[in-house]
Amino acid sequence: MKKVVISIIMFISSFMLLTAVILAWFTLTDTNEIQDVSSSVVDSQVELQIEYGINGGDYSSFNEPADLNAYLHAIIPGDLLNIKVTIQNYGTPTDPDLTLDITLMNILATASASEYDLTDFFFIEDGTVNLTWYATALDYVNENPYLIDNVFLDRIDENAIIYQGVELNSYRFSNVFNHTWDGEILTVENNVKILDATPLPSGQLVTIEFSIGFDAYTPDYGVGFQDGELSIDGLYTLFDSE
Repeated sequence: MKKVVISIIMFISSFMLLTAVILAWFTLTDTNEIQDVSSSVVDSQVELQIEYGINGGDYSSFNEPADLNAYLHAIIPGDLLNIKVTIQNYGTPTDPDLTLDITLMNILATASASEYDLTDFFFIEDGTVNLTWYATALDYVNENPYLIDNVFLDRIDENAIIYQGVELNSYRFSNVFNHTWDGEILTVENNVKILDATPLPSGQLVTIEFSIGFDAYTPDYGVGFQDGELSIDGLYTLFDSE
């Protein structure tokens, strides 16, 4: 069995979401220690690209962390960061399918003087990951998919949570973390599984799209949100083939 693990380096080593007053910005290290931001190639069989949009606007790709950082500075509470990952399997018809796993790894919020957790205020829009499948690269160019599917994230708690009189988004990071139940014992990891054990046949292409939202009702500097910091180590992809 062959397994290849890469970081898409969407967030490089650290993806920082900082809030000040009611403004938010995303910061990255200025040094790319591993690879380009926008795309990577795993041997000669798989090609991967990542693109970004804001509030449904046109997608853009970036080769340098500093450029992506500048782009993300425009995001404020109420905005959506749209993320599109495109993966193509260049294997031959006789090759086995690739199996894809994608995870947002190690999502952490720093402590602050006020009692809040930024993992409660950033969320996956509608808890949904959209998958679009194309038989060939030409079908992708011609926008001719053969299958469109949705993956819905599991929530830890389906009950409404109120913070300062406002209901938090039910698909906030803290509520969609990877988790398991052993009887009444809950174990939670600070990762979010975006895609789990999904086959990609040879010659085919899939796009994985989801949006990270920043809650429009995030409290302002009066309750200390300017001190908050949320980091995501990376969007990691596992390619598995036999």
